[in-house]
Amino acid sequence: MTIEIYSKKDKRIKITSPSKKDGFAVANLIERSPPLDINSTYLYLIQSHYFNNTCSIAFDGNEVVAFVSGFINPSNNNSLFIWQVAIDENYRGKGLGIELIEFILKQNKNVISIETTVTKANTASRRMFQKIQEKYHTKISELILFDKEKDFSNKHATEILIEIGPINREHKNENI
Repeated sequence: MTIEIYSKKDKRIKITSPSKKDGFAVANLIERSPPLDINSTYLYLIQSHYFNNTCSIAFDGNEVVAFVSGFINPSNNNSLFIWQVAIDENYRGKGLGIELIEFILKQNKNVISIETTVTKANTASRRMFQKIQEKYHTKISELILFDKEKDFSNKHATEILIEIGPINREHKNENI
């Protein structure tokens, strides 16, 4: 499945599932998208190849401008864990992250909740997930999953688990 949306300059943005040929371009996008944690190019190749039904990618022409990586939670096959949302600086603030997550939801009809981790300082991601919660008229909860001291030896900020759900696709607010 592929969808096209239009940016403010009437450019067509194509959203689709990634393939392994996109892995290197995804790694480059992540590198230019601080403060995201940079993983190996190999990881992005694996995600684009083996987890392409729970990831999405956006192209402006042939250029990768956004990527969302996710996977189905192994202990709850109705929950989508969103790992990273990377949006090129020139495409931020336009709702592209939400479009990419909704693309994944359309591919995975059994998903009824979304999980992700964010730091307190990541206000852009926190706002995006709040909008998803509002759009689907559902609940959102937060709890510490990975503690700065206990899990990261003070080398990374605390990661807070955000859970959104249950997702009611029939009561989606299209105006958000």
